[in-house]
Amino acid sequence: MGLKKTCGLWFFVLFGLWGRSQQDTVDSIQHPKLFVKSFAKKGAIYLRWGTDDKWAWKYGNMYGYEVERATIFKDGKPLKTPIKKLLTGGPIKPRPLVEWQSLVQDNDMAAVAAQAIYGESFSVNEENSNLFMKVVNESSELEQRFGFSMFAVDQNFTAAQYAGLGFVDTEVKLNERYLYNVKLAAPEELIQMDEAGLLMATSEKLALPKPYDFAGYYYNNAFVLIWEYDGLFDFYTAYNLERSEDGKNFSKVNDAPITKLAITDVSGISYTDSIPEYNKKYWYRIKGKSLFDEMSPPSDTISVIAFKELLAAPQFKANNIISEEEVKLNWSFPKDEAWKLTGFDVLHATKAIGPYKTVAQELGKEERNYSYSSLQRINYFKIRANGIAGDYQDSSPAMVQPVDSIPPEKPLGLTGTVDTLGVVRLSWQPNTEMDLKGYTVLRANRKNQEFTRLTKEELRETRFQDSINVKTFAKKVYYRIKASDLRYNESVPSDTLVLELPNLIPPTSPVFKDYEIKGDSILLRWIPSSSENLVRQAMYRKRLDANKETLWENIYETDDISTTVFTDTKLDPNITYRYTITAINHTGLESPPSPPLSITTPKKLLRSKVKGLYAEVDRENKHIQLSWRYNDPDILEIQIFRKEANGDFLRYATLPTESKSFRDKKAIPNTTYSYGIRVIFRNGDASDWNETLIIY
Repeated sequence: MGLKKTCGLWFFVLFGLWGRSQQDTVDSIQHPKLFVKSFAKKGAIYLRWGTDDKWAWKYGNMYGYEVERATIFKDGKPLKTPIKKLLTGGPIKPRPLVEWQSLVQDNDMAAVAAQAIYGESFSVNEENSNLFMKVVNESSELEQRFGFSMFAVDQNFTAAQYAGLGFVDTEVKLNERYLYNVKLAAPEELIQMDEAGLLMATSEKLALPKPYDFAGYYYNNAFVLIWEYDGLFDFYTAYNLERSEDGKNFSKVNDAPITKLAITDVSGISYTDSIPEYNKKYWYRIKGKSLFDEMSPPSDTISVIAFKELLAAPQFKANNIISEEEVKLNWSFPKDEAWKLTGFDVLHATKAIGPYKTVAQELGKEERNYSYSSLQRINYFKIRANGIAGDYQDSSPAMVQPVDSIPPEKPLGLTGTVDTLGVVRLSWQPNTEMDLKGYTVLRANRKNQEFTRLTKEELRETRFQDSINVKTFAKKVYYRIKASDLRYNESVPSDTLVLELPNLIPPTSPVFKDYEIKGDSILLRWIPSSSENLVRQAMYRKRLDANKETLWENIYETDDISTTVFTDTKLDPNITYRYTITAINHTGLESPPSPPLSITTPKKLLRSKVKGLYAEVDRENKHIQLSWRYNDPDILEIQIFRKEANGDFLRYATLPTESKSFRDKKAIPNTTYSYGIRVIFRNGDASDWNETLIIY
């Protein structure tokens, strides 16, 4: 269409007083809403309506709205039968495009509304959009048309009438009161929306309130004007800002309506105006604009003045130290900027980065000297120049240090470590002196040796790394720290830190002493390592197999350095085992393995011996009673042996598997007997031997 004027002033659009919607279809659970507002003036009633839904807006453009008026009061009395009349004789729709031609020439809001309703395409700043934004704009074109249209008609009542969203009822009487009812004329199968209405009479003229909380100030080379917006939202959709040079004659400043274009957490609104002339007083006021193009009374008038900001900062010249407590500061300031000054402040701190405290205020703008008499060990000063615009410029900090012969405090908290590579890592607590220059690290290799300096320059950090030779006969190394200030005063040394050097020589090896095969186990004995600082012993074993190579396995470890005995019970028969043992010290160094000890187990390992073997003499019944304990399901037989005094054991009896006792009735009085017992198993194995002695 030919009406496409520039309408890209707004992107995030406020939908006026009609609410906001994010519906994508007309099948929402909640029906779209219709809103109606009215205003009476000059013997007429003005009506405005709108919707919160883009689809309802679209169907409103297509089918229009029906506006019905019912006269319900006359001369202050209700009518028994209201007099109803359909205004305009039919639905109110947007006017034909041709009727908009003359209006849009001088009415930007009408141009926006016409473009939203009739434009073949509707986009914002399309010529500068990338491909992604064009896709987004096309997909939300109806949303944009709806939003821009509602925004435009909120700003101009004539545009609302042309868009089919406004009507002026001039056939009204002063003695009557009316009920206006507005409804969408679209078929219900397309969209369902409840009608809306309100009561109104020509006598109900609304007094528009004055805008309030209006204020202004100079900031960043501009005037910033602020006022309350949300509090008067029911009355005004936009505002005009007016400016005056004499406080009497005002002219409008803004070209476009001033309004909120997005929902914010702040109830006010602001406007930034450029400064026509510096050092000159200006007056401002605002007026609200309603849906019906009615202007509010002007707000209270405010005045503001803009001053040029300071473009230069003070510069320190020679500062004269009078005594240990007093200094005379001297500074300069450019003459061509001096006219902007109101005065100077003096700021003081004990660190260059601050925080700074004001020690002198409102010195005259002609002052260039100041005497300060509370000096500390180290001082930093700034001179602040204050400008007539309320701004300021600070000088660079200047350090002032009086004569100082007091050294820093002794460094504390020196700690360190030495690793096996000889790397020493030291750390200590920082000193708190303001004039601290750094630290010096000292080292000695013997207790009574003179300390030598390790650092060429003072360290600013409270840590240091050194490297020493750990392959030496010395067992310790000694460190100290000194602190120095900017006047080269040096502290007393820190407490001496003594570090033990790591032991890189492994312990001597333990040596096996002997062994003993006892039934199904091997008892091993050894002589421990002769080294100091041992923390652990470890024994290893491997099985010798002619068919494959086997690995050493750790079968025993103990932290008891005095232990010299171990019994290996996890054995197989007719196998050769090789044993070795090592010692480990507190640094983790392990001794070389001891000379290996090879032991071959018997072809048949003896199982555990019979337990609880006991012999008892029964002289009355003339026999010796034997008893024992042994439980095993694989027993084949139990063998009893006997011998007299120093004779040899001979098999004496063979007993069944369940036997737990034996009675010897062939014993001779006054004879010493020894009894032996063993168990024979089904696979041919035998238990270990057990015996007992008794005198009959």
